Amino acid sequence: MSKEFQFKLTSPAAAVIEKAKGAAAKNGVTFNGNAEKGSFSGMGIVGEYRIVETNLEVHIKQKPMIMTWGMIEKSLNQFFASA
Repeated sequence: MSKEFQFKLTSPAAAVIEKAKGAAAKNGVTFNGNAEKGSFSGMGIVGEYRIVETNLEVHIKQKPMIMTWGMIEKSLNQFFASA
């Protein structure tokens, strides 16, 4: 099961992605991408993102069954700090 999330950017895309890369490194998450698009995986979550104008669109392709979509959304908000 997959799901899409969309967040309004409150900081420049490059800054948001740099923060996400730092958060990924600290939490053992593999993160590949730039200020346009990329992918990440870790802790049972596999996803992709892309920046469209002032929005961050995240597509979660895989998640642990025990995690609710609400938990995933909260984690994404924290991971992409200024999204």
